[in-house]
Amino acid sequence: MASSFSYISQPLKHEHILNEFQAITGLNIDDAIHFLDLYNWKLDNIINDYYDGIKLKHNSDENSSTFYSNDDCTQQQNVDSDRHYAELLHLYGDADEWTRQQQQQQQQQQQHQQQQQHKSSQEFIKDTPIYHEKQRLMKCGLHSLNNLFQIPKLFTSHHLEMIVRDFDKRKFFNDYRTLWLGNYDLRVLIEAINRCGFDVRQLNIYHGESIYHLPWDSYFGLLINLNGTHWFTIKNHNGIYHNLDSTLRKPIQIGGKERLIQYLINLIQKTRTVYLFVVSQQMNGKEKFLF
Repeated sequence: MASSFSYISQPLKHEHILNEFQAITGLNIDDAIHFLDLYNWKLDNIINDYYDGIKLKHNSDENSSTFYSNDDCTQQQNVDSDRHYAELLHLYGDADEWTRQQQQQQQQQQQHQQQQQHKSSQEFIKDTPIYHEKQRLMKCGLHSLNNLFQIPKLFTSHHLEMIVRDFDKRKFFNDYRTLWLGNYDLRVLIEAINRCGFDVRQLNIYHGESIYHLPWDSYFGLLINLNGTHWFTIKNHNGIYHNLDSTLRKPIQIGGKERLIQYLINLIQKTRTVYLFVVSQQMNGKEKFLF
């Protein structure tokens, strides 16, 4: 019975010593336990050394024949701080180094996640069939826009009609479309593309501009008009260019960049008038809006 009581009283005794030592020194619990372990939990011994150290420092300050300026005191405090940090470094390791390691691990994890997400998105795009919107009435311009952006019904007749009214308030007869049927003017299509954050540039093929050395792979797509009457889109999908003419039963696969150039040359030679427009993402930070 006595031995059981002594076993219980031992932790209580340590807790009492710990509380007294913290009250005297103001140390946190981890540091207090560390120093008490060094002294085998003999409170008298560690307290004596503690007060002897304070007395020794106090006597050293009083008996010193050197007068210190504020700068000297600041320098001494810095030395003491450096010594204290060195002791902590020896006991617990470099906290800054640990933080750097954690940051590096987080950065590596983020990079890995971004790579996985990019890989997944690329696989999704690769597995997604190209979108092809077919002809209705005289709305080839409308279908060309949706085929260009590969989003069904991104633009509707209502959307383009709103752009038409921005140019001309007349409801029935104007130069920007044929009521109900479509037949949208170039200015309407360009404005629609601009509102999505993209620029449109015409290639001056009849004024000497060559199509051989253009950065085709950097373009978002091509908008083409034949004889001023019919619009269609050519789009790069997974490195392969496709003719997405809305009058076709299904898209025509053209091939790579060299095949595209040859396709355009043949088209220009066989057609009375061909208007070529390249679409690129805007780089000037313009505000993007639709309707």
